[in-house]
Amino acid sequence: MERKSFVRMLKNIKILLLLTAIILSVVFLYVKPLNFGSEFVGGVYIELELEHSANSTEEMQTMKTILENRLNGMGLRDIQVITWGDQFLVVKMAKASPEQINEIESIIMRQAKYIERVDGKLALKGDELTLDTSSRGVAITSTGGGYQWQVAVIHNLEGANRFGEAIAGKMGRPIDSFIDAPENTSILLTEATYKRLHSMTSFKTLEGWDIAFHGFDNGIYIIENRSQIQITQIKTIKTNNDENNKSTAQEENFDFDDLKAQLDELKNKGINTIIIAQDKDDNITIQVENFIAENGFKVIRKPKGDTIYAEWIKELTGLQSSPRLNFFSSGPVYNAVIEGTSPTKADAENKVVATQVLLSSGNLPIKILPICGTTFAENTEQCGGKETTFDSVLGEKFLSISAIIGIITIIVVSIIIFIRYRKMILAIPVMLTCLSEIIIILGFASMIHWELDLLAIAGIIIVVGTGVDNQIVILDETLKRGKKKEVVSIVERIKSAFFIIFVSAGTIIVVMLALMGIEAGMLKGFAFTTIAGVLIGVIITRPAFAKIVEYIMR
Repeated sequence: MERKSFVRMLKNIKILLLLTAIILSVVFLYVKPLNFGSEFVGGVYIELELEHSANSTEEMQTMKTILENRLNGMGLRDIQVITWGDQFLVVKMAKASPEQINEIESIIMRQAKYIERVDGKLALKGDELTLDTSSRGVAITSTGGGYQWQVAVIHNLEGANRFGEAIAGKMGRPIDSFIDAPENTSILLTEATYKRLHSMTSFKTLEGWDIAFHGFDNGIYIIENRSQIQITQIKTIKTNNDENNKSTAQEENFDFDDLKAQLDELKNKGINTIIIAQDKDDNITIQVENFIAENGFKVIRKPKGDTIYAEWIKELTGLQSSPRLNFFSSGPVYNAVIEGTSPTKADAENKVVATQVLLSSGNLPIKILPICGTTFAENTEQCGGKETTFDSVLGEKFLSISAIIGIITIIVVSIIIFIRYRKMILAIPVMLTCLSEIIIILGFASMIHWELDLLAIAGIIIVVGTGVDNQIVILDETLKRGKKKEVVSIVERIKSAFFIIFVSAGTIIVVMLALMGIEAGMLKGFAFTTIAGVLIGVIITRPAFAKIVEYIMR
């Protein structure tokens, strides 16, 4: 090929697209290393135990599907959910950082029962809304000190009517959003903590928004009225002990008779769980906990520790956000937004994704027990399941060997093509195109954080093999007709070749889409990689190869 023709070829838009894709892929691979599946780097098993046995196989399958939708909705990390009997599930994933594992477990642990209240009145239930998928469905705006995020939702008829009734005459009041708010539960406070919360009228969260309403709502009002969770006060009896008539000491003892009367009243109301909310200065002894348990209640301790009061109240009540009602409506409300604030844009984006996933995946029909040995099991009476790590089956060395074998295979294929066509100038582009296709696929995987497991690697091999077939079709269609001396232009011959290529690619994509649509589990990675590879080939590498052949023939 002459130098002028070579320069002209490099300036072609299809060749430039190929070179640009290769350069970007190399940059992505350098900046974001590839994520490999558990077969290569090992991973983590998270055993989950349900609060009670499932009523049917269908209910277990529902649990599995919801968890898969939640976890896969948070990103492209390959996470498998396996049912085990009628009370256990196992989540399997590749090696991850402690922060990533904690985030995944927090998504798992949420039953995701969503409700909204206005001054304690039920305004909306989670099954009465759907996500707004239009262009205005998500918004993130800078607020100077952070970012405000919004997720738009659409209410059904029942939800729209209930929401409209709840907000009537409540302009400016908070619309409280709860996820997994405690049910049939009472919060136990000491007299001192009760008085402290009653006197506080400002509760700013870590994100900067205030749970209280313009200094009018105290902590007790937020818990009892807005969250609709009854508070139980544990009272004390002060007694004097005279020791050898030398000094008088004053002790505080809990009034168990009064506590017993309150517990009996709670039991009559159907309340079966007591949350012991212990402030830093409180000394609620184990005797109190045992006394409550002996009276037939499930006991959960949630000490405040160093947490600020606003975050503590959010943890006690399940409160997520409290945006102010800023519009007036005299009837049903079909459109609304769920909003919150975050210190950074990245955190706001994560909150948007998490909110969308929780609202769209559905409520877990059975609650999952806190995982033993994790932060979720601290201060809880009952836990279930555990975390265990496992080693890789194949190891990272397998990847190196596979890469070497792949390069050898491409060289062997190029030699065979040289023997077939007797022209090295045709064999070299085949080899370079195969290599560039692999680089672009891997760069794409790096860009979207796609996790490469064994089946995904198999998908890449199939794509490269298909690519070689397509290149041979292009060469045959171009060279054979040339030998027959048919009066057909090179462009027309290449068009004929691409008709065959498009039909083949279309067939593969349809089959792979069907594979993804039947909840194929592990095979989804294989199907996704194959589809991505075929599209990259049809859009980028095959047209560039055809253009190279066209210049060579001329």
